[in-house]
Amino acid sequence: MVADGLFVYGTLREGGSNHAWLLRTHPEGLTRGWVTGRLFHLPTGYPALVPGPDPGVPPPGPGWVWGDFVGYEDEGDLDSALADLDPLEGVEEGLFTREILPVWLEGGQRYQAWVYLFHVERLSRLEREATELPNGDWAPYL
Repeated sequence: MVADGLFVYGTLREGGSNHAWLLRTHPEGLTRGWVTGRLFHLPTGYPALVPGPDPGVPPPGPGWVWGDFVGYEDEGDLDSALADLDPLEGVEEGLFTREILPVWLEGGQRYQAWVYLFHVERLSRLEREATELPNGDWAPYL
């Protein structure tokens, strides 16, 4: 499966503390969108998204996570951006993984995007130690 872009839901979002890091990857544009899953605010001050099943209703609402779909000129630019962002997201250390998920945009279009995720195996720990954000929006913490 090929990704059309990147989906960001935390510090890389517009207004987030690491948005400048995202901008240095030279994205072509940003647009609001959603992915399915559960969103948590970690005690360390960062968000964590755990993928989830399709909620059966269109976004927004429970089971949807709100963020920015980030587009790039071509696959090479996207690969270069991911190489720059993976160290920030702790991919090598296993903090986050990167997977392709469907993203629904505000206009109803659907794309495939790379998303930084917590594995579902960590869900029980998140439920004990983090704050779940049932509205799927980390904006209050930006």
